[in-house]
Amino acid sequence: MNPLPTDAFPQRLKSRLKMRHYELLLALYRHRSVSRVAEQLALSQPTVTRALADIEDIFAAPLFVRARRGLVPTPAGELVLARARAAVAEDLSLQQELRALHDGYQGRLRIGVIPYASDQVLGAVWRHLLGHTPRLAIQMHENTTHHLLRAVRERELDCAICRFSRDNSREGLVQEMLYRQQAHLVVASASAAGVARRAQLDIARLANMDWIFPPKDTPIRHAIEAIFAAGGHQVPTPLIETYSIRGIASALQQLPRGVTALPSDIARAVAQAGGATVLPEPLPWDLPPVGLAWLRNSAKAGAVARLAGAVRQTGEPAT
Repeated sequence: MNPLPTDAFPQRLKSRLKMRHYELLLALYRHRSVSRVAEQLALSQPTVTRALADIEDIFAAPLFVRARRGLVPTPAGELVLARARAAVAEDLSLQQELRALHDGYQGRLRIGVIPYASDQVLGAVWRHLLGHTPRLAIQMHENTTHHLLRAVRERELDCAICRFSRDNSREGLVQEMLYRQQAHLVVASASAAGVARRAQLDIARLANMDWIFPPKDTPIRHAIEAIFAAGGHQVPTPLIETYSIRGIASALQQLPRGVTALPSDIARAVAQAGGATVLPEPLPWDLPPVGLAWLRNSAKAGAVARLAGAVRQTGEPAT
């Protein structure tokens, strides 16, 4: 493809680029196959091939190359795909906003939250949002920090209550700190006395217990792994992997040798369900603080900043 003159390229994008082009690119990325996309969209393969060629002509660059594992984005393709995700998400958001307005709401707020968010903070969120006049339509999604921040960047969420991460300053992300948490060991009641009687953690004993781990690449998982690294022991294979608070509480009631690590407020809630005890000493590894994250240039930035202010006024949860 011949490079475009710099003054012609913007005009070509304005006059030829359509939302359906972005949708086709995202379908090709998901399926990595022209034939599968053609089948999904009820089109012929030549039609999909011509459409891709037309899109590549618009951008004056190849966007995919064929490899053994199917279609693979080129560097230009990765760049365009990032914009495609944002554009399609914004288009869907606009449709949902208009539907909410039609149904009598002022608008809609999509908020993500980590599973271990404090009840006190969630209560403050609901008081602020449900006290809004006219009322907002609210969507709440639960996931890990990694997935929530990706959804915020791709404009699938307006904001997220999640942990600070090292790349939070990238791509216009803003994060206001809300509170901090400390991690504690939570041990099945049948084993709690034996674990707690020692002044220092008995790493060898802990290694032989039935562990409940959160998903990989989460701060609590890192804290658990740090326990064994500091004691010179291999990290045990967990019996259960879950981020479900109810699942953890229920499992500890059935596992006499069960153990996990949780933020202090979540640990107390699990212990109150019965069958588990929170060890009083916090683990000596800090968890990243919890904050509210959003995109600086988001249309909801002002509303989210006001939400952050309202939540901060409630003070930090007890540790």
